[in-house]
Amino acid sequence: MSGNPYLINGPALISFSGGRTSGYMLKRIVDAYGGTLPDDVHVCFANTGKEREETLRFVHECSTRWGVRIRWLERQWPGRTTDHAEHFAEVGYNSASRAGEPFAELIRRKQYLPNPAMRYCTTELKVRVMKHFMMAQGYSHWVNAVGLRGDEMHRVFKQFALNEKGKERWKVVMPMASHAGGMVSQADVQAFWRAQDFDLGIHSADGNCDLCFLKHRNSRMRRIRQDPSAAEWWIAQEQLAKCSVKVGGEANARFQADESVETLRTAVLNSPVMDLGTVEDDEFDAECGLWCAGEAA
Repeated sequence: MSGNPYLINGPALISFSGGRTSGYMLKRIVDAYGGTLPDDVHVCFANTGKEREETLRFVHECSTRWGVRIRWLERQWPGRTTDHAEHFAEVGYNSASRAGEPFAELIRRKQYLPNPAMRYCTTELKVRVMKHFMMAQGYSHWVNAVGLRGDEMHRVFKQFALNEKGKERWKVVMPMASHAGGMVSQADVQAFWRAQDFDLGIHSADGNCDLCFLKHRNSRMRRIRQDPSAAEWWIAQEQLAKCSVKVGGEANARFQADESVETLRTAVLNSPVMDLGTVEDDEFDAECGLWCAGEAA
């Protein structure tokens, strides 16, 4: 790292979640380089197929408006091969999966559902995909820039601890949590986007992954109230899991052990005027891997 934390020495991966915070970080990095990133600094967005359409549009707009190449990646399962390029497909805004295809295929292979105790979706669909991408470029070690802010130091310290373990091929850098970078806060990010002529268009508590099982129950209920069809893919996965689950029994045939998505949707439809309140939680404005605390193998 140079004196400016946004001038990231390559080889480097910029993990772009498609959220406002990582979008802010990306813009600062691009500006630090005068508008053009070095050839060995790569920006990647890993698509699970369950990102909301607003997220996909936002990633596309950041790329086109700022003139930065964002590599859209999706997980592939090529079998036994040492060719890292075969473990991901490079797609784009028009060709990206929108019906949960990579996520559903991962669940089919695992034969049990991810849940708050076993959050394998992030590791498999995002972290490992980006790892394979960087290794396919010929890198054995690299820097990984992630969008952790200066007002979420509990996550920053956890990441420092993971860096110290040195188990991965990459070292995570967090320019927004650097004193030299001004210790960016959520308020700074919000102010930045208010000044732009485009925005993500999603409440920060709703997040990029449609109906993520880690969200607050009221957030998921509010999303279902807005669009009852948003629950259909999740209900279908739970129904399929009942027939194939091998790990943990019935509890792992649901994304939340204590309540199925179908039960949640029924509760919403039966209480159309219930006040769900407002959950002010920015957990889901970060790359989900940053708070899932998973490590890639």
